[in-house]
Amino acid sequence: AMSYYAMWTGLGVTFKTSDTTPRVIFWGRYIGHLIAMPLVMVDLSLIYQLDIAAMSQLIAYDIIMYLAGFVGAYSVGAHKWTWWFVALAFAVLLVIQLAKMVMAENVSEIAKMLTYIVIGTTCVFPLMWLLGSEGTAALGLSQEVGIVCISDLVAAVGFGLYFLLNYDQVMDEESEAQQYV
Repeated sequence: AMSYYAMWTGLGVTFKTSDTTPRVIFWGRYIGHLIAMPLVMVDLSLIYQLDIAAMSQLIAYDIIMYLAGFVGAYSVGAHKWTWWFVALAFAVLLVIQLAKMVMAENVSEIAKMLTYIVIGTTCVFPLMWLLGSEGTAALGLSQEVGIVCISDLVAAVGFGLYFLLNYDQVMDEESEAQQYV
């Protein structure tokens, strides 16, 4: 919420005029992602009872994806596309890891839904970077902001509310799983 408020007031926005066409970069969004999404990855890791190495891997993929997108947004010419490919590669790695988690045996429907939320919103990031003002500017600024805002709300607020509303069931499943260990 604070990053969106900063962008609304003009603090989280930069106008990049050094590219062939002037671009608007919402750097406040990247700050928001770098805070919120690693916490979402920690939540997923705890639900799936992953070890520290697997949790760190998910968090690292996510952070590198957003940082590469951020650097690419400020780059000009062909260099920005290199950064976009790096962000895309880490998005693919993240989605692969999440898909493996969903396909494991004895995964609850709640854990699957939470994972699908993260997979869907992760896929939106490189696509919107490509089509939005950081990339080709194929979308208008209003469309980009609208889609990104909805995606961010689903990724953080939607994930959090769904997890919170189903917390008791998730904890019951974890305690049952630990009884059999």
